[in-house]
Amino acid sequence: MQQGRQPARRPPQNGTSRPPQNGAHRPPQSGTPRPPLTPEQAARRRRKKQEQRKRALRRYYTFLACMALLLVIAVVGLVVFIKEIILGAGDGGIPSSVSTGSSVSAAPASSVPPPPEPEPEPDPNAPADPTLWSLLLTNVSHPLPEGYAPELAYVGYNDRNREQYMDVRVADAMAQMLAAAKADGIELVVRSAYRSTAEQTTLFNSMKQDYLNQGMSEEQALAETKKWRNVPGTSEHETGLSADIVGAADLYADLVPALSERDWAVWLKAHAADYGFILRYPSDKTDITGTSFEPWHYRYVGVEDAKKIMAQGICLEEYLGAADAG
Repeated sequence: MQQGRQPARRPPQNGTSRPPQNGAHRPPQSGTPRPPLTPEQAARRRRKKQEQRKRALRRYYTFLACMALLLVIAVVGLVVFIKEIILGAGDGGIPSSVSTGSSVSAAPASSVPPPPEPEPEPDPNAPADPTLWSLLLTNVSHPLPEGYAPELAYVGYNDRNREQYMDVRVADAMAQMLAAAKADGIELVVRSAYRSTAEQTTLFNSMKQDYLNQGMSEEQALAETKKWRNVPGTSEHETGLSADIVGAADLYADLVPALSERDWAVWLKAHAADYGFILRYPSDKTDITGTSFEPWHYRYVGVEDAKKIMAQGICLEEYLGAADAG
């Protein structure tokens, strides 16, 4: 036997490998299969993947929403910028988006509303309310409404035309005026007040026939009659607001312009407005009223309006702004 030689090592029996020296473990070979997952582990893995997908979707939708918001802001800003440029160019000014050295930009001139126009002062000589019942305008151009029928009240009696009536709203004013005249020594009589359309038609045709009997033509007689009597449906006597008033001594006198010199006519012209009445057909307004001068014909309009009309020396058409339609 040779000295120094070690005997050969035999492999372990029964096919078992020798454990590594120094206690080191060898890593498992790459082809070694992993043990299968338990149902609980598989479920946890699925839940984890689902949560990861949800978080990813949330981040994606949040990103889309932010991008949409930024797009809207950009579009609005662009529209505002364009408007300011256009308005600034149209007004000849500087757009509000351009800095002028001030911390606050001036608004375009077109955005400042003009100051309101002051309301016109009411005309003290005009009617406060031209729609009042007492200012009803009745003439050839303004016939009475269809079926007009005032409620009437008794205002006096005379031997010529019997009982006289007027609109019930006027009766007290007429009574007060007659009493005031009597206190001043003037005996006034309501000679003719309200007339129905039938009565006005009879009087109109009767006067026209008188002119025909005098030898006038139909046209001449009609024109002359219209000077003294209104066509039925356009007479103030049909309103119940007018009356022919004379002195007691002139109850049977012819109604002519010369009666204006009577004391009763002078008194009426001076005092009638105090009771709401006006001289309806003045001598210098015949071209407007279409009726000849009648110093006996008075019309109720109310005290305030009567004083304005008589003080100005105008007729009712002028007062109501209808002078071209008399």
